Amino acid sequence: MLSRTVLLLITAMLFVPMSLYAEPAAENNCLTVDNSEIVKSIEGGKYRFSNKVDEQELVTFDYAENQPFEQYLAYARQLIEQKNPRAQQYCPIDNDVFRLLSKQNSWKRLAQVSDFIAPFELKQINNDKAILLIHGLTDSPYVFHDLAAFYYQQGFTVRTLLLPGHATAPADLIDVELSQWRQATDYAITRTLGDFDNVYLGGFSTGGALILDYLITNEDANKEPNDKIKGLFLWSPASKAKSDIAWLAQYVDLIPFLDWVGKDADSDFAKYESFPFNAGAQVHDLMNDVYADNVDLPIKIKNIPMFVVVSEHDQTISTDATLGLISQWHNSSQQMNSGSDTVIYYGNADKSKQQLPKNLNLIVPICNEAELCAKVYDVAHTSVTNAPTNRHYGVDGQYRNCSHYVSDMVIYQQCKMSEQVIVGEKTAQNLQLGKPLYRLTYNPYYQQMLNEIKTFLKKSDAAQSE
Repeated sequence: MLSRTVLLLITAMLFVPMSLYAEPAAENNCLTVDNSEIVKSIEGGKYRFSNKVDEQELVTFDYAENQPFEQYLAYARQLIEQKNPRAQQYCPIDNDVFRLLSKQNSWKRLAQVSDFIAPFELKQINNDKAILLIHGLTDSPYVFHDLAAFYYQQGFTVRTLLLPGHATAPADLIDVELSQWRQATDYAITRTLGDFDNVYLGGFSTGGALILDYLITNEDANKEPNDKIKGLFLWSPASKAKSDIAWLAQYVDLIPFLDWVGKDADSDFAKYESFPFNAGAQVHDLMNDVYADNVDLPIKIKNIPMFVVVSEHDQTISTDATLGLISQWHNSSQQMNSGSDTVIYYGNADKSKQQLPKNLNLIVPICNEAELCAKVYDVAHTSVTNAPTNRHYGVDGQYRNCSHYVSDMVIYQQCKMSEQVIVGEKTAQNLQLGKPLYRLTYNPYYQQMLNEIKTFLKKSDAAQSE
């Protein structure tokens, strides 16, 4: 006879949701895409629009400086769960960030999409140092999951910010304004400076431009709290659009009923694939404010060392403009000869040397035939922050970025499904190599980049202690 206790345990187990014990079916998770249905997904726009939520029920946040960061994180997660159609979809990514957050928040459930696209904080036991990471246009905080784990291992409390209009659905970028991104950035930086003794700021693409914009335009940039900013990390910072006609976005966006530059399947749970004109117009305005001749830099920010990662063949942002931006900031520094400013340049060494100051620490990785980089046709804008081991974007990830073929469904589907493909940046030359090319989403030089970051941190720490 079974004891009463055992019977009660068996009965209880029968009423526990199966999701706590067994993984959902493979076809029902964030990593699996039915490429045979991709055309229908594009036409139907299944994930292009967010859930309809009564305005009175929609969660809000005022970004007031005195609001605790924990309250901001709770707001952002709730907003995602209200508006993102995939928020609660099972997502089998067991990475370091998810494990740390699970332990920190005592999660007792399977991972879901919202766990990877929501902003987060990896807490240390002290308030000695922190890094704030800001993602790029159409991205989500997932773009920093690999780097966040690295910085946490270096003793940092790691915070990430979610830019308004992101991590819900692409259509939420149709009405977003630059002022909203600036408000969120100002809040996150100010709040982090108030909470920690030493602060580093890191941004990918648009996120990098927002950090520079804060330092240039913020009325408090010359005040004492900014002495806490010890360094900047900029990955492919937005300086000027690669396309010569990108400036048209601000005018096209004014035409009624013309909302989209391009519509895609939005099969990537962590990044929008459909792109509204308004999004381009807002970033265009931001870049105009960040990259201009003779920018009057506030005195206090001139001592902040920079670590920048740039690809020569970046097809989203103009590399020449980015090198000009870097030179502008480096040459304005009062510590020009300190050697702290560092640039990792994926491309031709001679070209970069001609465009950058000689007293800047320039690193141009060399690719050996036996290494992963030998299989890559140029480092893409979309790749620099992700490790090759990334479960979604890495070498063994199922996702392929093929949006550059969306106007030709035949080659688009070949790019998505064929084994006869190449990977790299979508340059005109690479697109004519005879095989479909899917855009690189991981950094083949990732480990070397981490080693250089460690060196930079040591240098910047030493410079601040002098």
